[in-house]
Amino acid sequence: MACRMRRSSHPSAVSFAARRVLPALWLGLATSLALACSSSDDDEPLPPSAGSGGQLATAGAAGAAGAGGDTAAGGTGGAAGAGGTGPVAAACPEAALFCDDFEEAALGAVTAPWRPSVNQATVNVDEVQAYSGTKAVHVNAPQAGTYHRGYFALDQSSGIFPAVAQEMYGRAMMFLPVLPNADVHWTFIQGEGVGAGTPTHNALYRYGGQHQSGAQLMANYETTNISTDCWDHSTTLFPTQTWTCVEWRFSVATNEMQFWMDGNELADIHVTGEGEGCVGDTLGGQWLAPPAFQTLYLGWEHYQQTQNPIDLWVDDVAVGTERLGCPPAP
Repeated sequence: MACRMRRSSHPSAVSFAARRVLPALWLGLATSLALACSSSDDDEPLPPSAGSGGQLATAGAAGAAGAGGDTAAGGTGGAAGAGGTGPVAAACPEAALFCDDFEEAALGAVTAPWRPSVNQATVNVDEVQAYSGTKAVHVNAPQAGTYHRGYFALDQSSGIFPAVAQEMYGRAMMFLPVLPNADVHWTFIQGEGVGAGTPTHNALYRYGGQHQSGAQLMANYETTNISTDCWDHSTTLFPTQTWTCVEWRFSVATNEMQFWMDGNELADIHVTGEGEGCVGDTLGGQWLAPPAFQTLYLGWEHYQQTQNPIDLWVDDVAVGTERLGCPPAP
């Protein structure tokens, strides 16, 4: 099942065959289309334009930690929506454009279509934890130092763009053994693209956490090159020592981001247009999506000192243009 592309009703859907393409689904298809609260300094250079062949970008230098809203300013937010149980999907849902359970990946560094983006962290496939099968991607960020970035990314060369550039749904299983145990802002999902207007900048839609020893989930909007760093906090805490299903939606048309955990929507971090507050407010509080998302980052990035090393495992990733649901129990 690793790294499969599903047939889609979207004419712009593309296929990727780095590990395995379902032959029966793609028979007769002639070609495949190739195609952040932190300081903006911690982000990478602007992503390559479509058709650039997916040149690998190097991780940017560590930036100074941003505020992301202090504890008092975090706000109560709305109560997390019940949302129901949510759909339980097949390991690779029929609506998915891309799936990877990493079972066919070699142990060690991630390989195409994934691109590592690291700074004082490591990203490797290992067999220490796995939701399904025996393998998952393991991010490790040592305790020493303030800024750590351990991402693995899908960008223009991955095959999911431009199909998900305007409306992206995704899901992944994540296992976090311990919290940062400090008031640390961290990110584990980031959608990014070149923003509209001048000066040239990237717009970043992020989900992660911050307060209550780092357990309190939050939505974050940031830009590079211009000063915008905004937050919206949830009352829900991210669990540890268990596999957790996370789902997200990023929408360009409505400047909207949405998050589900174990099938339930967290309504207090469903952001449309603006959140609870900002430090650095060049855009007047607006969470303006880029005209097109160009890169999806998964993994771990944090911007202040933690009290312990961080390990995160990620498994059973799926991306598409509609909600995909959580995978079945292994």
